[in-house]
Amino acid sequence: MAAFKNLVAAVAVGVMAFAASASAQDKGLIGISMPTKSSARWISDGASMVKTFQERGYKTDLQYAEDDIPNQLAQIENMITKKVKVLVIAAIDGTTLTSALKQAADSGIKVIAYDRLIRGS
Repeated sequence: MAAFKNLVAAVAVGVMAFAASASAQDKGLIGISMPTKSSARWISDGASMVKTFQERGYKTDLQYAEDDIPNQLAQIENMITKKVKVLVIAAIDGTTLTSALKQAADSGIKVIAYDRLIRGS
């Protein structure tokens, strides 16, 4: 449990570093993409991230893809359209997000691969 809390804290620190220039009133939106709600672990991780980011003044958009790769891709693309500052992604398949991650990079959105490697990014 301590290792998990340290991991969530590290992700939060990374996000804060990316968004350090934002004002206190408008820190922005963080997109969080989790693979599924069928595991208590992902539910807990998502809830912990939302709590941590909101305590620090960020809005969050937490989505669960239910282990459906096209669904996760569509959710991430929607977050990019919403102009999130940072995407935190626990990829279902780390090889299928290349085009979405290029779109995020072109939009100036920082991406954090959470728990799972994202290849070709």
